[in-house]
Parts: sequence; structure tokens; C-alpha cells
Amino acid sequence: VDGVSFGLKKSQTLCIVGESGSGKSITSLSILGLIEKPGKIVGGSIQFLGQDLLQLKEKQMQKEIRGKKIGMIFQEPMTSLNPSYTVGFQINEVLKIHHPNLNKKERLERVVYELERVGIPHAGDKYHEYPFNLSG
Repeated sequence: VDGVSFGLKKSQTLCIVGESGSGKSITSLSILGLIEKPGKIVGGSIQFLGQDLLQLKEKQMQKEIRGKKIGMIFQEPMTSLNPSYTVGFQINEVLKIHHPNLNKKERLERVVYELERVGIPHAGDKYHEYPFNLSG
């Protein structure tokens, strides 16, 4: 992928749509710093809120950017949640990274709140359920 440029105003959402193989995923993964070897960014910068994301350390990207300020909805819905772990466990792991100040009880409450916020009925009961239990 070469010569990509986006410009967004505060609170805008960007949706990238295109033909299969056109570089949508590679572009998004590059922005998030998730390109696996042998892939690499060979030039340019990724400017976001006045800083070059390419200059941030992995820990900074993880704590300050990914999922907090920039997110990606992956193309394959079956991999959005790992079928081997409960829904609550997976959301709890995200909260541990992005909200380390929350204790265990607060994280549990936040997981239930987030499930309710996206319209999951009986959210409190879904914490210990596996992703396949949410389908249908």
C-alpha cells in the first residue's frame, strides 16, 4: 500500500471500504502498529493528535491509543471474541490494560455496564457465557 492519507476532525469516524485485497486491513493494522513481520512501514509518518504513532513504544500504543482512541472492527466476526474464553474474561482483560486503576469488583461492574450499553439482554448473566451463547 502506498500514498495513503486520511484527515479527520475530532469525534469523526472513518470507515474504510474497498475491494478484497485493496489494502484495507493492512492500512488499518499499520495505523494501530499491528503489522507482523515481514511487513513493515518503510516511509512516512502516522500523525494523530500531534504525535507520530510510529515513534511510540509498544506499551504506549497499547495503553494510550489502541482501543481507547483508535479502534478497528476486524473483518472476520468469528475471531472478534475468542470462543475459548468467556465474554466477561475477554472484556475484563481489555479493562485491565486500559483502566489499570479499576479493582476486580469495578471491572466486573464495568463489563456488565458495557454489555448493557451495546444492548445485550440480561448482561449480568452473560459474564460467564462463551461467545457462541450470544448468537441468535
